[in-house]
Amino acid sequence: MSNLIKQKQVQGLVSDLAAKALDSVVVKKSNNLSDVNAGSARTNLGVYSRSEVDAMVAGAENARSVATVTARDALTGLKVADRVFVSNDGDSKWALYMVTAITNGNGSTSTFEKIADEDLFTNAISASAVKAAYEGNSNTNAYTDAEKNKLAHISVSQAVDLDAIESDLATTTTTASSALSTANSASSAASAAQSTANTATTKANAAQSTAETAVTDAAAAQTTANAASTAASAAQTTADSAASAAATAQSTANGKEEAFTQTTETLTGLSGGADAPIIVNLEHPIAVGFTPQVFFNGLQVHRITYNAGSPDLEFTVPYETEATDYISVTYNWR
Repeated sequence: MSNLIKQKQVQGLVSDLAAKALDSVVVKKSNNLSDVNAGSARTNLGVYSRSEVDAMVAGAENARSVATVTARDALTGLKVADRVFVSNDGDSKWALYMVTAITNGNGSTSTFEKIADEDLFTNAISASAVKAAYEGNSNTNAYTDAEKNKLAHISVSQAVDLDAIESDLATTTTTASSALSTANSASSAASAAQSTANTATTKANAAQSTAETAVTDAAAAQTTANAASTAASAAQTTADSAASAAATAQSTANGKEEAFTQTTETLTGLSGGADAPIIVNLEHPIAVGFTPQVFFNGLQVHRITYNAGSPDLEFTVPYETEATDYISVTYNWR
């Protein structure tokens, strides 16, 4: 091989080596791996970063595992947000607690909050357990199918005043009781008359007359009961009229209230000295019976002067009023 060919080969090798020695394609010892993409390198090597390792260590430091609640209460060195896994929570099932408050770091003086248990994850709680837990609350009772069927028999098509009906029924019951008492008396008299008739025809006729009188009295009692029922219906009509009148009065009152409009006006560009009256001219006259409210840079002003029916208002503050101050007035107008 000629020296010229050897020289050409050496020159080509030098060029190749120079290209491969560029900063973009080699890792330099002096850079101490700073020219390597850390994230890609960790992925390729299958290792965790320092922050990831610290997070896992912190999680391990905050986690405890014990067998029973008694063992949980015997722990020491607890911190708020520590997690304690209890293998048997008293029901042969596991539970996870979080420390929400501590005194001296002992489990017996710390506050634990259950954040998970086996029933939650396995959905082991039964329908009967849910029912028992719900009905165990104060003022919570079972609503059975039998009670539902009873309520289904009630059909109400309009508003009913049960108190008025109860009063009417009480009156009717009293009248009916009186009628029954009269009828019982008549029956007793008839029995006595029948007994007398067994001994003498004349007395029997008298007893018959007494019995007829008793029948008449019973008919009168029925008439009285019918009158009581009619009175109850009239009372219900009167109550309905009263409810209608009340609704009309409420509607009228609402109309009066809506006749006033409340608004808030925001003002700037006012100026004046400390404790000097500042005059504000509103867009509408202040409504009678309402007190306007003035706020100076968000603080309510108590020294205000105004006349109902006039749009003019004065207020006084113990400091200078400048054009940049923010003043708002809330008032009602008709």
